[in-house]
Amino acid sequence: MTPLNKPELLAPVQNWNVLRSFSAKGLPDAIYFGIDDFNMRARAKNFKISDLQEIVNFCNNKIVSIKAYLATNILIYNSDLAELERIILEAKDANIDGIIVSDFAAIKIAMENHIPFHISTQMNISNIESARFFEGIGAQRIVLARELSLIQIRKIKNQLKRCDVECFVHGAMCTSISGRCYLSATICDSEHFSANRGRCVQPCRRNWRVIDDENHELVYDGQRFLSSKDLCMIEYLPQLINSGIDAFKIEGRMKDPVYVREVTSCYREAIESHFEGSFNRDKVKDWLKRLSQVFNRGFHTGFYFQKPTIENVQLLEEGNASPYKKKYVGKVISFNESSKTANILIENKNVPLTRGCEIILQSNDTFRFETVKKMFIGGEKIISVVRNDSDAPIKVNIRLCEKVNPEERIYILFKNEKTT
Repeated sequence: MTPLNKPELLAPVQNWNVLRSFSAKGLPDAIYFGIDDFNMRARAKNFKISDLQEIVNFCNNKIVSIKAYLATNILIYNSDLAELERIILEAKDANIDGIIVSDFAAIKIAMENHIPFHISTQMNISNIESARFFEGIGAQRIVLARELSLIQIRKIKNQLKRCDVECFVHGAMCTSISGRCYLSATICDSEHFSANRGRCVQPCRRNWRVIDDENHELVYDGQRFLSSKDLCMIEYLPQLINSGIDAFKIEGRMKDPVYVREVTSCYREAIESHFEGSFNRDKVKDWLKRLSQVFNRGFHTGFYFQKPTIENVQLLEEGNASPYKKKYVGKVISFNESSKTANILIENKNVPLTRGCEIILQSNDTFRFETVKKMFIGGEKIISVVRNDSDAPIKVNIRLCEKVNPEERIYILFKNEKTT
């Protein structure tokens, strides 16, 4: 039996803060991102077209080079064609590894300019004939419809000759077919807020009252019956790998760096563990715990093993079900370059800072993680510090690995006491 190739791990990136947040041990094999309005997450803090070359250079300069894919997968109108072509040609000049497309105009531009292209899940490819068509016109990869079972995915993959198959393994699930939805545009009474143009306002995540007009019965009263739980397949990665899937995609181009880094790290570890022969139940429990600590609406397995039921809908919880929140600690006042020591001011009350803990440093333009190596007050070493209700803001020196800048804000992940 021919050994299976290790699947590519594809992580979502909305801006520089996310791109710079990956840890060395949790690098993806590739990233996907959008430019301004020409992608399915137009409401994210997307990159500019002028960033393209720098993004590709950044990815190529990592310890292990990672690929960069540009999402250009919205519904295209005549008025968009010139700008679409400009973006795609700029991406080619920057040596992009591929573009993600869902409109034949984008496919045509890619084919004419010999740019590798991936067929987006927005095309809802659910059968072998559709897959063969796109393989036949030169698609490098097909992102299959999210509504397929693992058995259906395996059958399509086994009948393709050359084309890679990519599937989502983690993240938000849309209640409509592969995200092709007009509810947002209808609710807002404007095509500007069309999900197919990347501007969905997510009305499916709201409370709804549903009345059966035939029986005059109240079916749902103030529940979120359209709000699907999140996809989480980390427990079943061996089955997905054995099915021959070529790329595992993490959803989340609206998510912050904490989410993207932790989810990517967990799936990186899971893939490596499988190929090392160390994938086990204890590791799965740890990964699930870590994944539950970042933003989630609860987890389910999508369509992989059975069609979702009402049990896979987050009826009552609003938004994030994670008990962990990012809490403000204080800010950086100054930094000593020679000693790698930051003088910080602890402003928030009742949020402990401890030696060895991981902190988040954030400004308008930066977002990164650091570990507090040592802590001092008045030159004396301390293990932890917390500002009590009656205390004035506390000045503390902390030893770090990297340089920090004045006015950077300091946060930690903290468990919400109400959920314990």
